[in-house]
Parts: sequence; structure tokens; C-alpha cells
Amino acid sequence: MKENLEIELKCLLNEDQFECILHKLHFSLPVLQINTYYDTEDSELQKRLWMCRIREAKGKYEFTLKTPAALGLNEFECLIESHNIHDAKIVDFFEKSDIFAPLIPIGVTKTYRRKYSDEYGEWCLDENDFDGLVDYEIEYELSGNREQAEARFISLLKSCGIEYQQAKTKFERMLTYKKIVE
Repeated sequence: MKENLEIELKCLLNEDQFECILHKLHFSLPVLQINTYYDTEDSELQKRLWMCRIREAKGKYEFTLKTPAALGLNEFECLIESHNIHDAKIVDFFEKSDIFAPLIPIGVTKTYRRKYSDEYGEWCLDENDFDGLVDYEIEYELSGNREQAEARFISLLKSCGIEYQQAKTKFERMLTYKKIVE
């Protein structure tokens, strides 16, 4: 299981702002990602502030678990053979964390992601579908100097007339949107 620290800047956009940013950087063509989020029946993962998902993109499946860190999130990832939350690698990982209850799907999102990389990290321009509710966001997953990256991020937003406000994660928004449609 690969582990890394995820530090990202993210901001929600309206459709016009999305189009403006799309034309500012040389983004890749969009790739469809289907994210299925999991928890235990008694929401043990949410109680620990953990996010668990399987992402399908381009015929590959990736398990991800994110947990709080002092700065950003600890991210644990591994490729799996199929969309199987009971894959041995996943079960073993959770058992080491004292999670034995079966994991059940709690929501699905579809994201059309465009990417662009620079010396400070990876930009992700996303159109997200939360079971019929659509939002747009820009993420900057940092790998370089945070101060310079943040200045670059804010500058790009300002060039499109956008005021920076850190957005909630897709997982948090999925939970909120799910309440709206129920």
C-alpha cells in the first residue's frame, strides 16, 4: 500500500469560471472517474474522519483511504484487480486498523477530470456529478513550495474573477448533496 501526504488547494467554481480556467492552462482531455465511497453500517470511518473509496478510471481500479494529518491528509492507495472492497489487501489494511465490520457503499460520484502539471504540483479541473447534482472545482495537488504554489493558484483564480475559498472535499459534498436529494 502506497502512502503519501496530500496537500491540496481547491475552490468551487460556477460554469463560466470553469470555462475561463479551462482556457488558461493546457489541460488534458477529460477522463471519466467513477468514485464509490464506503463506510461501515455504523459510520465508523466517518467517526474517525476517514474517507474510503474505490475509483474506476480507464478500466483500472484504485483503492484510496484518506485520514487526517497535521498538514493535509495521509493518503493510502493501491491498485486492485476489480471493483472489490473485500480485496485481500483492503481487508488486511482495515484489520490492522481494528475495522472488522463489512464495508458498504454509501455514495457514488462521477468526475470528468482534466489535468495539467507544473513545477509545484498537479492541477485538476473537475466537473462532478453527484447523482444528478453537478458542481465544478479546481484543485491544485501540491508537490512543491506551498507558498509559491498558493500564490500561483490565487493568481489564476483572480485572472478569472474568482475569490479563493477552500472547498470541502468531494466526499463531504457527496454526503451533503445526498441529504438534499433524499
